[in-house]
Amino acid sequence: MENNIFNELSEAIINSLTHFINNFSGLLQIIVYFTIGIIFFYALVKCGQALRSLARFNFARLDEKGVSTFDSLDDRAPLAVVAASFFCRTKKHYLLERKNDLHSSKTIPPDGFIRDAAFQYSERYFEEKFLEPISLTANLMPSLGFIGTIIGMVVHFLSNSGSLNSNLTVVGIATALYTTFIGLVCYTILEFMLKVLSSLGRRRIDEGLAAVAGLRPVSERKAA
Repeated sequence: MENNIFNELSEAIINSLTHFINNFSGLLQIIVYFTIGIIFFYALVKCGQALRSLARFNFARLDEKGVSTFDSLDDRAPLAVVAASFFCRTKKHYLLERKNDLHSSKTIPPDGFIRDAAFQYSERYFEEKFLEPISLTANLMPSLGFIGTIIGMVVHFLSNSGSLNSNLTVVGIATALYTTFIGLVCYTILEFMLKVLSSLGRRRIDEGLAAVAGLRPVSERKAA
């Protein structure tokens, strides 16, 4: 009795799945391709934003405006400026503390210590804002490709068993191969972009910190 119920339930599931794939296999393929395209496009947008953040900044104008240039920043500030801002604001904070409390025993950390802190802060900022979303989308690409592979192979095997239209055989194999291929290609492109962006990010942080590490405020330079 239990075996009969199990067999009937299994047959009902197989028939329902066969009917669904037979009628909606094209829709499933479109959904997989469309999802891969949307996610990949989002990753490319984040790559473009990251590249804009890695634009070079002319630190020569600091000779006129001084470190006050970095007192306030917006979300579109170049990464080099973010690093320079953190260094300048941190150094300014310690200088103000010593100026307001002449009898304080606090000492100003060396520039090397502040520079390391600024580097770590800027690197983490760049990762959270750009690299992590790109990495997440890159890791989704193979998974979506494998989902398409499973759908395609189901279509292929059921068509060979005679349960589906025979003309779906080629469609199933094509779906299995193309979705996997597209997913892996998108993953490779995004991983390459991650390596390039990460390397450029560290370079821009170094450039920003090197430009301001030995910089003094305008008032101090004029007094000197």
